[in-house]
Amino acid sequence: MSQLIEDCLRIIFTEFKDYSGSLYSCMLVNRYWCQIVVPILWRNPYIYKKISHKKLYYTIFNLLPTDSKQFLSNNNIKLPLNRFSNKPLFNYISFSSQISLEFIDDMIRTLVKKEFECDKYKILEHEIYKLFINNCKYIKDFYWKTTQPLFKYLGALNCFSQLYALTIDLQFVNSTALFEMAKICQNIEDLKVWYCNGDIPGLIMLIEVQKNLQSLFIYFMEVEKPCVQLSEVIERKANTIKKFTMEPFIATLSPKFFPLLINLQHLDLRNVIKMKKEIVGMQEWKNYLSISSFPNLHCLKTIYLPIRFNCMLIEKSHGNIVEINVSRHSYNRTPLHSEKLMEAISKHCPRLEKLTIDVELKNLSGIKDILLNCSQLKKIRLSLCNEGRLNVCDELLEILVKFSPNNLNTFSLNKWKFSVESLQSFFESWRNRFPIIFDLYFGNFTEEHKVIVKKYFDEGIIKETNFL
Repeated sequence: MSQLIEDCLRIIFTEFKDYSGSLYSCMLVNRYWCQIVVPILWRNPYIYKKISHKKLYYTIFNLLPTDSKQFLSNNNIKLPLNRFSNKPLFNYISFSSQISLEFIDDMIRTLVKKEFECDKYKILEHEIYKLFINNCKYIKDFYWKTTQPLFKYLGALNCFSQLYALTIDLQFVNSTALFEMAKICQNIEDLKVWYCNGDIPGLIMLIEVQKNLQSLFIYFMEVEKPCVQLSEVIERKANTIKKFTMEPFIATLSPKFFPLLINLQHLDLRNVIKMKKEIVGMQEWKNYLSISSFPNLHCLKTIYLPIRFNCMLIEKSHGNIVEINVSRHSYNRTPLHSEKLMEAISKHCPRLEKLTIDVELKNLSGIKDILLNCSQLKKIRLSLCNEGRLNVCDELLEILVKFSPNNLNTFSLNKWKFSVESLQSFFESWRNRFPIIFDLYFGNFTEEHKVIVKKYFDEGIIKETNFL
């Protein structure tokens, strides 16, 4: 019976995990309740805004073992230890489900200033990370942004062996550290890599040993030549990858692995830097995309990707895409590009729910076709290309009123200019439909426009807006 009561209390207290005040009150009832609440409260204490971080720092400093305290003292680092007790009631750190980089950094900065006392910062950082890693078990999510040799700590195996999500900043983490972590972490499903500058052997090994890598993000920086070995290891893992993101230039990788992404659900290609080598690499991308198929693709996001690539990806999605976000779809964009993109969307995306695209004034008929053929649309964001910003475009509002499917109730319109009369007519025509979210950005609007928006907001026709 006592075990049943404890299990029930744990379930109840877990429901309050986002409310530190309620948990704290429960903790004070009696020692029995305290023993149940403390592990829940300390699972992720860094998210609670009402709990003083300074008090958390002092508690953690008290948890440092005696030899660490003496080592810090020998290096002229004075800890603000709790004057009431040298022995905390619980090993609070052991309950933590994650190690917060920002929290540790801020905690260290309460004692030393990194820019003026770099040596002291490193010494204290070493002891704090050692404390967390030696006591935390089965961390699921970790942001690796330190030069500290985390893999050398005694508790590294227990701490990281069940890691599910890992973010790596390669400005801090070297290849040797990655090799060592690859011996510990082999169950990562979500891997994010920042500032990759080439074929890093340790990174390649870390990817190679993962048993079920499902999400991969890579941000490249200062890469002088294509990453052949990195492309090859991604190719070997392609059949498990469901989400793939890369930036800022896609020609850094060979697209040979694209035909093998048979389970891909989310694709995000951010080609925001144009480089000479891309001219050579683009033909290879075109060739491999032409023989690829993405029957499970649900979300497509691209920036500065050639229009023919966007169209191929959409056409090969087997009609299953529910979200498209194609921004600045070409460096040499023309109305013909927009027309082809809209045609591909209207023909191949019957299940589309969210759409973000750039629009030319000459292609408004394409918006009409999308509204008619994509009957599941719920949210649409349209950005007018710069060439049309000075023109009043009431025709768009007329198209939205006449052809929007019943589920569509969220509109974000960027850089458009409407007459006051047309805006009022749009809201009036919407009176008998579901309330809408209506956002206008960087348009040429007057006080009269604001009065109209406020009127229909007060009447409940507009549910939310950024315009007031």
